[in-house]
Amino acid sequence: MRQITKRLDELREKIEVPGFFDNKGLGNEVGFYIFDYDPTDELVVREAIPQMKDYLERTQSRYKIQLFDMYDIILSFFEKRGYMEKNFQMEEKKGSLDWYEKMQKALKIATNNDYIVSYICEHLEEDAVIFITGIGKAYPIIRSHVILNNLQAVIENNPLILFFPGEYDDGKLKLFGKFEDDHYYRAFKIIEK
Repeated sequence: MRQITKRLDELREKIEVPGFFDNKGLGNEVGFYIFDYDPTDELVVREAIPQMKDYLERTQSRYKIQLFDMYDIILSFFEKRGYMEKNFQMEEKKGSLDWYEKMQKALKIATNNDYIVSYICEHLEEDAVIFITGIGKAYPIIRSHVILNNLQAVIENNPLILFFPGEYDDGKLKLFGKFEDDHYYRAFKIIEK
């Protein structure tokens, strides 16, 4: 397995290639990519993403990079509504499983009114490459395949890169190398391990 820093450099170089933003070479497929990595490299990846964003925006002017951290979006949803203390109390009384299900319902995950998808669509700029992060931090409230499926229905022209702490092979997402998610066949593995 190659070093994570080398793979991150390759990712940056791939994004810099003319035609990446236009999804050239994909046929009629959506420009959805997955950058999978060993979960033990989480802190390295977390630190590298804002640096990569700054570098790419400094060195080219055609598009910008938009970061959407799933955990931060979920947290802000509950903070804005004053639900944080209530969530902690509910988890203490009823346990985590019931709490996760209630949070998913409040966020309307996997519905036509999915809060996370709506949030991304409302904040998305036309000429942007989308970086989705925070998948591991937001588990099990959201699942990768659900987010990708729901975004696929509304994002047509923007390339999207999901940073995934786990494995993505043959359409199978395996979070942390342990939890198998439903299959998602429409994304491309952007950089091999």
